[in-house]
Amino acid sequence: MRIDTRKLSKRVVKFTAVASASVALLFVVLRAVYAVTLFNGFTGSLSGAGWTPTASDSVMQGGEKLTYEAKYLFFKIGSVKMQVLGKTVFDGVPAYHVRADINSYSGIPFVNLHAIYDTYQDANTFMCLFTSNTQKDGNDTMYTVYHFNFQKKVMDWQLSKNGKPVKDVRIPLDKNYTDGLSFFYYLRDACRKADGRKTSMTIPIVVDTNRSQVELTVNERAGGCEVTAYKFPVKGYRLSGRIDFTGFFGVTGNFTGWMSADDSEVPLKANVSVIIGSVVVSLKDVQRSGWVPQKSDD
Repeated sequence: MRIDTRKLSKRVVKFTAVASASVALLFVVLRAVYAVTLFNGFTGSLSGAGWTPTASDSVMQGGEKLTYEAKYLFFKIGSVKMQVLGKTVFDGVPAYHVRADINSYSGIPFVNLHAIYDTYQDANTFMCLFTSNTQKDGNDTMYTVYHFNFQKKVMDWQLSKNGKPVKDVRIPLDKNYTDGLSFFYYLRDACRKADGRKTSMTIPIVVDTNRSQVELTVNERAGGCEVTAYKFPVKGYRLSGRIDFTGFFGVTGNFTGWMSADDSEVPLKANVSVIIGSVVVSLKDVQRSGWVPQKSDD
């Protein structure tokens, strides 16, 4: 069987981008460029819409930036930067505005991938309200929108290429869903609520136009996790799970990961399987006020 190396290389890097947004770090799919409205600019509006401090704020710190690096064997193939842009109101609902920037490294054969994903997620349920994605792949610019309306139980999904509409689909919803980027933060909040206890859960997720779920168990055991950002093992908790669909860039199957052992629940590392082996996504840089990683004795 002949393997198309160009398609294979693209698939690996794109999957890694996805992996870094939704695989325990459950990096699945994300979305695109909207004006940033930070909390300090309109505190009164937020209060009027029902914003009150919650325990989840220990996870969702405005201004936080987490950068991850993806490796295949000894090759560094790309990075993902996750940001909490602040608190806002979307469709009348108190929400967090989060963003991910995905970039393949220069010099990677056959690959030139750059994407920005923006998501607004319900501040109480952490389910997705709206996600958009702008992705440059070669000479093409793809723009995708997910707009969830949980009251009407539908999701509107639109795709355009180089400014021209390609596809417009309305999908019925049987429940509230996360998407890739909102799942990243949903997972962190779920780990916070588990409070160090071993807990299994099934999370509904939409990938492209497919409704599915992710099964995982958090806080399986405590231990040290080696990451790119630090020269010592960081104290954390192991998690593992399974993606119950085969879809976007071949995302499927089992994965493992580590979260920091504190209220911030910083995702530290993920290990996922792809068609040619294993990809590791590791924390490379942290910008989070007041966070000091705990050194593990393991």
